[in-house]
Amino acid sequence: MSESRTVEDELAKYPAEASPQEVLDLKPNKANPEGPHPQVSSIGYTTWTKPDGSSFVAPVANDATYEAKGFKKGATEDIPDFNAYLADNATKEPAKAATPKAAPAKAS
Repeated sequence: MSESRTVEDELAKYPAEASPQEVLDLKPNKANPEGPHPQVSSIGYTTWTKPDGSSFVAPVANDATYEAKGFKKGATEDIPDFNAYLADNATKEPAKAATPKAAPAKAS
């Protein structure tokens, strides 16, 4: 035995006040007259250097994130086959990270 209910019946259970007139009077936001942002390269990669001196590559789509973290931006290049790039670099000797300098001893 199924009971037939309409959307209106269900909405009537949860009455809500109407939006204020100033909200109803709002017009569409046209604050961005520049149009869409340019397409980010799917094969572009940027070399980044961490504060400890080590480096890595990341997609250019992540540039703003690493800039915000304070990493130093290096060269940007197109790498069409990233797996082949990684395989090629796996055979090379890894770059040595900068050794942190010891803090000077405090004079007593």
